[in-house]
Amino acid sequence: MKKDKNQSSFTAIGSSSLLVVFLVLCLATFAILSLSSAKSDYSFTERLAKHKSDYYKASSRAEHTAADIDRLLENTYRSKAMSQEEYLDALNPVILTYETVPLSYSMQDNVPVISYQIPVDDRQTLSVELKVTNPKESLNYYEVQTWQISSSKEWESDNTLNLMPIQ
Repeated sequence: MKKDKNQSSFTAIGSSSLLVVFLVLCLATFAILSLSSAKSDYSFTERLAKHKSDYYKASSRAEHTAADIDRLLENTYRSKAMSQEEYLDALNPVILTYETVPLSYSMQDNVPVISYQIPVDDRQTLSVELKVTNPKESLNYYEVQTWQISSSKEWESDNTLNLMPIQ
């Protein structure tokens, strides 16, 4: 009977050691998974912060350009008394003198539209369209028609899946 007691104590020590080793392996695995997840979240947050920062810089430049355009429109309108048609005719040469950002002047539905693009990063641009209003009928010289991010590069799809070489 003494022999059985010795074997049962040895079995109890072995199973508890295996349990401790298993728990340590589980904790190490969970720690590695947590570290991996935290690193992934951190890199995503860094990319998102850079994207937001780039967007706000581009938006700030676009707002400064809109303020400059507002001054140009106001100076053109207040330079001399003129009709709406004369005012609209005088805008095109004035808009072309603006050199900070390339401006585009076009007519849409008999309404002049000033548009420009500010680069956000190497893949996106901030597109802005300002509709010129009649200063006699409106408090502002323009209305924002479009203010949106657009892709500056064409999207290229890659639909190839090389699963098995075909001979």
